[in-house]
Order: sequence, then C-alpha cells, then structure tokens
Amino acid sequence: MFRQCSFPKVISSPGGITLLEVLVSTAISATLLLIAVPAVLNGLSKYALYTSARQIATDIRGWQQQALSAGDTMSTYSIQFDPFNDAYHLMINNVSRQKQCLPVYLDLVSTNFPSNELKFNLRGIPISGGGTVTLSEKLTRRRYYVIVAPVTGRVRVSPLPPAG
Repeated sequence: MFRQCSFPKVISSPGGITLLEVLVSTAISATLLLIAVPAVLNGLSKYALYTSARQIATDIRGWQQQALSAGDTMSTYSIQFDPFNDAYHLMINNVSRQKQCLPVYLDLVSTNFPSNELKFNLRGIPISGGGTVTLSEKLTRRRYYVIVAPVTGRVRVSPLPPAG
C-alpha cells in the first residue's frame, strides 16, 4: 500500500510589491531619464535657435515690403541690430517702431552691416549691400545665420556661414 504524503501548506503573502522591485524600477526609470532628457533639451534648443533665426528673416522681409509699399521718398526704413542687448529695432526715420528681443538662452553674436544697421531703399533692396546676422545658442555654441543677398535683398536662413 501506498502511504499518503502531505505537503506543507504554502503561506501566501498579501498582494503588493517588494522594496527590491521598487528599487529596480526606480533605477531603470532614472537611467532612461538620464538618456532621454539631454536629447530632448538638445532638440528643443536647436529648434528655438532655428525659430529665432526664421523670425529675424521674416521681420527683415516684412520691413522690406513696408519700404516697398510705402512709396514715400522721405522715409527711411531700417533695422538696427543691438548685439549687446540681444535685440533689434524696426525703425522708420531713425525712430524705433518695434523692438524684438531674443530669448535669454540665445545670443545675437554679430552683424556685418555698417553700424549694425540694415537700411532699405524704396524698392526694398539693402542700401549698403547685403550682410549676415549671426545667432548663437549660449550653451552649445551652435550657430545659425540670417543672410541678406546684396543685389536682390533675398533673405535666407542657414546653419552654415555664407561663402566668402
């Protein structure tokens, strides 16, 4: 005959998570955050730099159109760039009509316009020729350039400096 065996009863613990499981999931989450956050911030800063450069290009084009549509031979339309305060002024007859400031994490590095001023004639063409506005992100030193063509006044944005 066979003997009947009895197995010891398994004591079941109440449902829940252990301290070890909490520590492991916290470590995994922290590792993922250490990888993801810098990548996201880098993408956001690059986007902000590009967006600011596009805004300057849009303002230059808009001011060209103002000069063209005004048809006033007595008015002078210009944009005064202020690298020290990271801002620029849209001006008519040397009077500021609108001031634009860059975000605090961006620098208006320089321009190569005479006296940092871009002036337009009645046809919307730069009076003193073309030039470049250089923007930089403070943390990574990544740069974007707003380039104004000398003869046509065409405005473009590029991550590469203009040739020549």
